[in-house]
Amino acid sequence: MREVRYSKERWELLRRLRRRARRVIETLSELGLEGWVHGSVARGDVRKGSDVDVFVPHTTSPHVVDALVESSPYPVLKVVATLPTPRDCVRVKVLMERNVEVVVPVTAPSDRELEFYDFSGKLTPRELERDERVPGVDKRLRMIEPRSWGHVEYSIIGREGEVAAKLGISTQLVNERIKALTRRDKVGVQGVHAKVEGPPGEPTVELLRRLARSNPKAAEKLAELGV
Repeated sequence: MREVRYSKERWELLRRLRRRARRVIETLSELGLEGWVHGSVARGDVRKGSDVDVFVPHTTSPHVVDALVESSPYPVLKVVATLPTPRDCVRVKVLMERNVEVVVPVTAPSDRELEFYDFSGKLTPRELERDERVPGVDKRLRMIEPRSWGHVEYSIIGREGEVAAKLGISTQLVNERIKALTRRDKVGVQGVHAKVEGPPGEPTVELLRRLARSNPKAAEKLAELGV
């Protein structure tokens, strides 16, 4: 187990990133959406180049995604529709300046997909407002447990059951993430199952139609939306 004590600069970086996250969460709230902040901004172990990652945990209309793009608190660089794997939900990523990314599902996310955010560490809007920090696992497969002075970290390999219990998730998900991230280290980052990109001004429904035309599984999932 390793102790990591934060410098004043690191605490200030965390405050800046959380201010950005709050602006995004406030915008989502105005649109009737909840947003989870997840990853290093939720855990606290941020560093230079850390992203502000936000996930909307419920199915959202393409027209509401358009409203998010129009009312974004930061300039939108591009919008991406993806189907990460055949068993995942179709989602739209809104990539903004200042390293901000909002992921919005347009088909229903599974319990397994939602559980992923507990694995990496997530904050609800109320928890973010209280400036809480939560435990979670980073991309190095290190468990990050917040402390008042920083965090402690340790490898989750061989401690899968313990980590699952601490995070309130299934051991199966922990094992899945170990397999996926270990494979990524060996063979590099793998592409998503289907993906199309568009400029901020393109209607989301048109972006989804292009995704459906590019991939039969995406078309199957989007059929219920009339896409």
